[in-house]
Amino acid sequence: GELLLPLREVSEERANLIWECLKKHERWSTRTWAWVCAMGLLVGLAMLLNWFPARQMSVLVTLSPTINQAGRRRTLSRACAHLTRELVLDDGFGRLSRREVAGALSFYLQELRRANEAVRLGGDLGIEVGADARNQDHNRIMYKDGCLWRADPSDCSYALRPGVASKGLWHLALTFMDAVQSVLDRYAPPPDQWSQDFLTNPRREGLEEYSQVEVRAERESLLNDDPDVAFILDNFDGDLFEGYAAITKLFDTELRDVVTVAMRDNQALFILFVLLTFGGIYLMLFRNAVAEALREGERARTFVARIPAHTFSSLEVKTLCFLFQGKSPAHDDS
Repeated sequence: GELLLPLREVSEERANLIWECLKKHERWSTRTWAWVCAMGLLVGLAMLLNWFPARQMSVLVTLSPTINQAGRRRTLSRACAHLTRELVLDDGFGRLSRREVAGALSFYLQELRRANEAVRLGGDLGIEVGADARNQDHNRIMYKDGCLWRADPSDCSYALRPGVASKGLWHLALTFMDAVQSVLDRYAPPPDQWSQDFLTNPRREGLEEYSQVEVRAERESLLNDDPDVAFILDNFDGDLFEGYAAITKLFDTELRDVVTVAMRDNQALFILFVLLTFGGIYLMLFRNAVAEALREGERARTFVARIPAHTFSSLEVKTLCFLFQGKSPAHDDS
């Protein structure tokens, strides 16, 4: 069949002029730069939503072992006090031989020193950054003069060791560890006789700790008469124990604060993400773009409706319809 009337293409200059005119009147919601900026902002905010709260991850990674070792110091100091008493009395009631008590006391003293250094300086026992470098409240309790861990910090008197509680918790801890070392030097057998059997705790019938259980009344007076021993035993639940408890509570508070800030930041960023997605992109950009497309369609229909098609021949009308149908039907005389 015969084809419709051939279409005439406009010149490139005129096409460019028409295109520039259309671009000049194009709404911002349908422009490419608006969508590129919106998508870029959305992706950036999504990345920020993931990264910003995670910036506290290093602090959380450090705080977990810090709290563990800070609380462990209380157990270690009590173990040192208990083993000091057993070493001085040497009565067998602890179910450990004198060699084992000395080995155990030396072991727990070294563990206490190690835990102290890890909490303060980091770099050991899973602690990356020590409290000295990040927590000023910790430093005030540890190193400033006074006894801030006490219920009444205005009274720093200490009858068993005058002045030791008024120079900060770290001075008290050093004095305690020095006293334990002094007890080891004076009451324990030579170091080459110390035993580490307490770590495996092998129990067999006939061990000397079971066969030599007796009260040695002449050694009980040492618990009060020896200044180092009395000082150590007093700190079983005294100033050192309370000071370590205050530091542990301080770290617990720090952990809660970090988690609270991280959750608050995450919630704020999530709300911002939702507002940008639905308020910015959907309501302002997408809906405006769709509305503009519908308006363009309505203007096209209005334009077509105003064309004086009654003055065209049948072939010209079909040629005009081809512009909107997107296909080229064969000529039909009917």
